[in-house]
Amino acid sequence: MKKLLLCTAALTMFAGSALALNGSNVKADDANTSSNSENKDQNNNGMSTDGNSVKTFTYFKVDNSSTNTPPVNPDNTDNKLNNPEFYNIFPTNATGDLTIDAVPKSLNFGETDKNLEGKDINVTLNDNKDNNKDNNIERYYAQVSDYRGNHTGWHLSANMSEMTDKNNPLNKLDGANIKFSNNKVLGAYGNNANQLGDPNNVKTDNINLDPSRGNVTVMSAADKSGAGTWFDLFNNINLSAGRADSGNYNGTITWNLSDGPSTPNNTTGTNGNN
Repeated sequence: MKKLLLCTAALTMFAGSALALNGSNVKADDANTSSNSENKDQNNNGMSTDGNSVKTFTYFKVDNSSTNTPPVNPDNTDNKLNNPEFYNIFPTNATGDLTIDAVPKSLNFGETDKNLEGKDINVTLNDNKDNNKDNNIERYYAQVSDYRGNHTGWHLSANMSEMTDKNNPLNKLDGANIKFSNNKVLGAYGNNANQLGDPNNVKTDNINLDPSRGNVTVMSAADKSGAGTWFDLFNNINLSAGRADSGNYNGTITWNLSDGPSTPNNTTGTNGNN
């Protein structure tokens, strides 16, 4: 009996971010009041004071360089997802101001023992289902955080490799492509509306990955949009391909995060830019 295993792994090229608040410093400098209406006090950095007005300096620092944002619980977006790898979510644990926080760990399309001669492969994974009958609920989403000060927009892209037989790399799954459909962008950790502009300016679409297409934009935030944490929930993921010989077919999806907006499902350059 012929068996065909269909699987693709998810890899990352960028990763994680979080909001760290490193120590506050509030300083009140001595102010010299006098009978003179405009007396310059050098201890107050030359700021003007008079007998009825004096300034207190305040300071606060936010540093995102050493912490990360955990994967969100898609069913309760104010909370993190406990044990994310149990739900097929890979936490990148990366740090910085603009980062990928999480992507699907794998896309396991299962196997078939049917004779596929002259027939096409067509298999669909669904979010929040036990797709592989292993008593695990799989979640499928990609999460991005932007804590930069300038908020110039960003776009997340992905590219798919060929799916080849691990025992015979010259044997590939002809015409293999993966489609993400019924996708939905949501804010996370209280970020339920875009604080910088219209929330509709963080967008996704039906996404078609094909080895010949290269990088394809998956989710995009317009200029002055996309601040905080956002995730793209992939409700349906479909693998289609032409006929195939028996084999264990594997491939990768590489995720890239770049500065500036793009158009979902448009192809981008090899460096992730239009």
